Amino acid sequence: MTELRTGELRQVRMDIVREKLHTLDSEGTWKNYAVDDESRYVQRFWAWTFNGRRTGDFVEIVSRRCMRCYSEDGLQSCPVCEAAFVCRGCFREGDAFANHRASNNGVECECGSLLRRVTMGSLQYKDEEQLPSFCIAVKDQAFGEGAERIVRKVRFLDPANGDYIGPVMVAKESRFAGEYHSQMAYHKNFMRTQDIAANFGRRFNDALDEAEKYFNAASQAFIRGLPRILFIEPMVVELIENGVEKNILIERYLVGDYKKFNSNMGFVEDEVKKLVKQMNNLGVGVTSQPQQGIDLGIIEEGSEEEEETDDEDERKHDEELFDSNEVEPSEGDYGDLQDAYFPQAFSHFSYERSRGNFMVVDLQGVFSVKDDGSKVYELTDPVIHQHDRLRRRSRRHDHNRGSRVGKKWNFGRTDRGINGMKAFFETHKCTDACRLLGLSEVDAEDV
Repeated sequence: MTELRTGELRQVRMDIVREKLHTLDSEGTWKNYAVDDESRYVQRFWAWTFNGRRTGDFVEIVSRRCMRCYSEDGLQSCPVCEAAFVCRGCFREGDAFANHRASNNGVECECGSLLRRVTMGSLQYKDEEQLPSFCIAVKDQAFGEGAERIVRKVRFLDPANGDYIGPVMVAKESRFAGEYHSQMAYHKNFMRTQDIAANFGRRFNDALDEAEKYFNAASQAFIRGLPRILFIEPMVVELIENGVEKNILIERYLVGDYKKFNSNMGFVEDEVKKLVKQMNNLGVGVTSQPQQGIDLGIIEEGSEEEEETDDEDERKHDEELFDSNEVEPSEGDYGDLQDAYFPQAFSHFSYERSRGNFMVVDLQGVFSVKDDGSKVYELTDPVIHQHDRLRRRSRRHDHNRGSRVGKKWNFGRTDRGINGMKAFFETHKCTDACRLLGLSEVDAEDV
């Protein structure tokens, strides 16, 4: 297969076995990676650390296994670093942590090394709800496939009896052949893209919270009930199989009506098109749920938004890419705030709040209403378009000062750059969701 942007040839994997639609989990074959199997086991888990406006990096997850026998039963942690464990049986054998805390010829002891890594942020704790076990089962047959990835089912295993525990997970692997390091590079791009999208999601949710203060108390309660955006958090699992090290990316399986809300080339979910058309034809707000008939009233004129200075636009590296100004909703009535509008509003938001440098699209996942009544779009596998001007500037920086910036914003084959951004605005129609966030209408030709 040919890389769309670079023309590079990539070899598609030939070892993929696909299952038929609606195949049960009990059908097919699974591989267990368990503590009692010396030929197949989990070596470690990796998460992704978010570090503000930087692009982040892998962070190893503390291994909750006995450092002597790898058991997960009855663990006691080192009282100093709290990042090393022994099981109940090994603890009875004496000072189980003596060697762990002992220095050798001036070399830093393992305890000191772990404590330093935890303090510096390169080692991270996950509780049992987030990571129920260090034993997993992976289904051999793939149940899904995209432009870049194949998808398999994954389950955590109870190390004591081999039963499935915790949430159903999915493993995402590259469709293309590659060795360990190329696969890790693939996972790095995925996790970085998802993390940057999650950062935009947090900004989006904060902007909705900020918008409350422009309305009366009744309307504030209504705004708190509007949908939020959440990108689920992936992890990478390093596996050993017959002495060979490999890695897969896993994340929580999204339960519900899985939909694609928009694409990386201008597709918009049909429900949104129908609602916008209905609103335009009627010339008034329409509602699909009784509680959404609340009149948010008219926003009172506030202070004028501060103009951005040339200095702000010229700030170096990452800090110049994002607009941190406070959100101020547009003036007017808000009679048509449909839940279905918010994915499109989020993509528009990501473009405007990044000063037109990025756009998060290809939004797919599940819309759900939680037990407390809160609404959320749980999303995964987004695409980020990078504007061509940023790519050109990165190349100039590479030439003049090295490659530090140029390789940071690599979003893979699905990044269509300015063409993808134009395609979005060719089909996007701003709604009350956009106006609530103070977003400006954008002509595709002006992108």
